[in-house]
Amino acid sequence: MKDKVSIIIPAFDASKFIVETIDSAMQQLHKNIEIIIIDDDSKDNTWDIIKSCKDKHPDLIRIFKNKRKGACAARNYGFELSTGDYIQYLDADDILHPSKIENQLQLFEQFGDEIIVSGYWGRFYNTIDTVKWGNQVINKNYDAPVNWLIDSWNGNGMGQTSIWLTTSRLIESSGPWNEKLLINQDGEFFSRVLLNAKAIKFCEGAKVYYRSGNLNSITRKNNFGEFKAISLLHSYNLYESNCKDYIDSNRLKKGLANNYMNFIYEFYPLFPKLLKSSEDNFYSLGFKKMWPVGGYRFKKLANMIGFKNALVIRNGINKINLKI
Repeated sequence: MKDKVSIIIPAFDASKFIVETIDSAMQQLHKNIEIIIIDDDSKDNTWDIIKSCKDKHPDLIRIFKNKRKGACAARNYGFELSTGDYIQYLDADDILHPSKIENQLQLFEQFGDEIIVSGYWGRFYNTIDTVKWGNQVINKNYDAPVNWLIDSWNGNGMGQTSIWLTTSRLIESSGPWNEKLLINQDGEFFSRVLLNAKAIKFCEGAKVYYRSGNLNSITRKNNFGEFKAISLLHSYNLYESNCKDYIDSNRLKKGLANNYMNFIYEFYPLFPKLLKSSEDNFYSLGFKKMWPVGGYRFKKLANMIGFKNALVIRNGINKINLKI
């Protein structure tokens, strides 16, 4: 039966949480799975832990060591080693609901293998009993997957790496994770995957528990510096390149422009050359005037005095607060 699922877990210094993550993979109601764990040169005892798990379940768990190149390289390596018809990416501190994969596979059975299936993700701290499920605009079906990207980029919700279940064939056609990116790797990768899918089906019965507060998680490992800012801006440039076939859409252009606006909002007044580049990218999409992004109070101020003037005032207030 063509329903084998490869669950690919990149792991770096994940000893504190990875057993819980592996357990959630093993407890899937759908049993035709393989669990591929790529240890990314961990400095703690992650390898010993996953080896112990493999020794207990040698027919289910496969473990490998990856030369330290980051989570994207680990995911690519895991995909190369996979034998499943479907791919489930899972970060080493997150948790799958037991029926997640089973429920999503039912949608593939119903609609065919040219789709991609999403689900809910909820944030939790310490235990999943504290999870908070978000009700996002993007939690729905899309006949045209580009519209998911448009909604997301226009502030109507965010995806999370583990919500997706996709065919191995779709990932093969979309290309590997970009190993040069330092941040927003999942956003760039799945922008390509979604654009290669025929439709997105949202699965009400698919849930992922997303752990927050883990200092060793992929999104928390490094503070933002200039290299990460460069990489983030590059990921937004890649969005634009990935969507070139849809660039005539005004809603798409606004979503792409919104990414550049958020970059300016996030990093002002740091990295002037990058801010200028982001501004140039914004105007190159055909817009004549910037609009407010950010928090409620900032937007209110920007509506009165303009986006750039509001940034200057915010920066001045921040400097005063630092002196107090």
